[in-house]
Amino acid sequence: MTTIPEVPLTHTERARLALEHIRGIKELIEGFTFDTEPDLRSLNTAKSVPDAFLEELAVAIEASEPLANASQVQPPELRDTVSFSTAFRPVDIEMGIVHRAMKGTIAKKRAGVCRRALQSYHLAKGFGRKTDRPLLMVHLDAMKNALRKSRSKPAPVEPDPLEPILEPLPPKKAA
Repeated sequence: MTTIPEVPLTHTERARLALEHIRGIKELIEGFTFDTEPDLRSLNTAKSVPDAFLEELAVAIEASEPLANASQVQPPELRDTVSFSTAFRPVDIEMGIVHRAMKGTIAKKRAGVCRRALQSYHLAKGFGRKTDRPLLMVHLDAMKNALRKSRSKPAPVEPDPLEPILEPLPPKKAA
């Protein structure tokens, strides 16, 4: 019997799997959208309305026929909104935690390696042997230029081979 050794996944393959999982989560959330509201103040006002108010309004609409006829919202819609926000609030919190943790994980991975890389760069600059110096000069110049470019302006964003998670927002309308 032949045993086929397992080939470990590359970082890109693992990232692709994570993105597929995240995209799958988005599909589970009814009405999932990106914040495209031009006036964020209207969203902030709506977010501040307490669930208890929505339930009390639902009860009032059910109790008053004139209010039910005049209202632009119905009790089932009010209760569904409360249920949705109550159910998905923990998901929002958890995704925020995961977002911060991912940023920290990337920073930590880079920190140790980059610190040692800069130490190696400084060691290379200090080598005084003439036999090593000519070989290193081309590389030292390239490293110096790369460092200078990263400090003077943000590095250009390269196309993501994994496709972006977020769809682009539509352009803002001129006021």
